[in-house]
Amino acid sequence: MNDSLLVNSHISDYLSSLQPDLPEFLENLYQKARADRVPVIRREAQSFLRFVCLDRQPLKVLEIGTAIGFSSCLTAEFLPEGASIVTVEKDDARYGEACSNTAAFARDYEKRKNRSCPQIRCVKDDAEAFLKKLSADGGRFDLIFLDAAKAQYPVYLNLIRTLMNRDSILIADNVLQEGSVAESKFTVTRRDRTIHLRMREFIDMLFRSGEFNCMMLPLGDGIAVAKLV
Repeated sequence: MNDSLLVNSHISDYLSSLQPDLPEFLENLYQKARADRVPVIRREAQSFLRFVCLDRQPLKVLEIGTAIGFSSCLTAEFLPEGASIVTVEKDDARYGEACSNTAAFARDYEKRKNRSCPQIRCVKDDAEAFLKKLSADGGRFDLIFLDAAKAQYPVYLNLIRTLMNRDSILIADNVLQEGSVAESKFTVTRRDRTIHLRMREFIDMLFRSGEFNCMMLPLGDGIAVAKLV
């Protein structure tokens, strides 16, 4: 199923066909999220996250924006034993569903692989407030996945940088906003201009502050990947 926003369906379907199938539990959870119109990480971005996890084998992962827990479960599928994920969600209903889904995933994982699932800890909190707590506590993470309120990305980035080591990787999803970020703000509807400007600010912080080595990938709805200089 093509769900790319930046690549034509013929190419996207071909690229998707090259990737291994997800375990049944994850595929079912993904399909349910799509049917319920819950925003979840798209196929192409899933493949990239899988590659990073398998290549880097991060032990401490932070996710900002849990939704129903799909990306947490997807990440856990490819982490090494002993790894852990902390994920934060503000919405009551989605937090409750995420707790249920991640617990069910852990049972499925352990049945399939006959070993302990990486720990997934869901936290109900405002993302900015939670990031401030982590920063105050001196938290550090090997991999940080950002997929939360887009207008808050610049605020989150200021806090995220305090949670990164030299080898940490930040992956930010949905940064191209269906390609509108590349357009003038005057071509964007008035109601979307705040998000447009904030995302432009976020991208400028990554690419022009001199603090990050970064790249942009036209996968899904755009992924930014960054490391500290």
